[in-house]
Amino acid sequence: MPRCIFLFISLFLLVFSTNSLAVESVYDKILVKVNEDIITQYELDEEMRPILASIKGRELNEAEREQLADLRRQTLDRMVNDLLMTQEIKKFQITVTDTVIDDEIRRMKEERGLTDEAFEEMVKRDGLTIQEFRSKLKGLIEKQELLGYMVHSKVVVTDSEIEAEYEARRDNYLLEKMVGLAILVLPADVSALEVRKRIMDGELTFDQAVLKYSVGPATDSGGSIGEVNWADLADDWRDSIEGVKQGGVGTPVEVRGQMALLSPVTIASDRLVPLEEVRDAIFERLMEGKRETIFDEYFEKLKQSSVITYMN
Repeated sequence: MPRCIFLFISLFLLVFSTNSLAVESVYDKILVKVNEDIITQYELDEEMRPILASIKGRELNEAEREQLADLRRQTLDRMVNDLLMTQEIKKFQITVTDTVIDDEIRRMKEERGLTDEAFEEMVKRDGLTIQEFRSKLKGLIEKQELLGYMVHSKVVVTDSEIEAEYEARRDNYLLEKMVGLAILVLPADVSALEVRKRIMDGELTFDQAVLKYSVGPATDSGGSIGEVNWADLADDWRDSIEGVKQGGVGTPVEVRGQMALLSPVTIASDRLVPLEEVRDAIFERLMEGKRETIFDEYFEKLKQSSVITYMN
């Protein structure tokens, strides 16, 4: 080979090799060191891939560029946290088998009523292969196992705490006002005001008036039409019995073209949902709050005891 051609090829290969190394260096640039592990530019770009793909070819304005930069920082911080968790998973030798992953995927399919094909299509829409999805699911289950070991086992909620929470949030457990109503529908030739006056004067009871005059329902049971939520009453019915004591009689109302009288047979207000009916819900809420607190404390200590170095 002529010497000039040999030198040209050597120079070309040298330049090409140098440029390739430069590109690879940028592509695999170390962004963060987390103890003995690293996070590279490539890994961040992979995590950002769906977002980057959605804006590919677009000219971003300044506000959009700032939003993208913020999102990169947030993603990188999350990756640091994930890496710390991964290191803890290795430290405590937490493992998740393929059987566990298979069972979880099967459960997900059953809950959503998905066939194998529909599940694969759903995963594909999220920009993942089945293997990538399994890998992410494995990581998620491992983190849950770690939290169970480091956090959940340390959370205790006592009966006295549940009772104190119940008392502190009494307003949240108040039942709506309920009224047991009776109705007296009067014939056209009987004055509602006159009958009401006779009942209020004690000449006859509401039940007696129902038996004597009513052309409406439930005449054999004092006109009782059952219990009704106060908020569900029609405005004129609510106005009729507003302020009327239990067993009293309201002002006349019109019902399907006929005059009627209403009586609040029972009035139930300021009632509390029994503690036993909400005990489990209170327990779960207190547990969740304690879990978050303990996890935050645990994770803060983990970060303080770690060596995290941002390279840029």
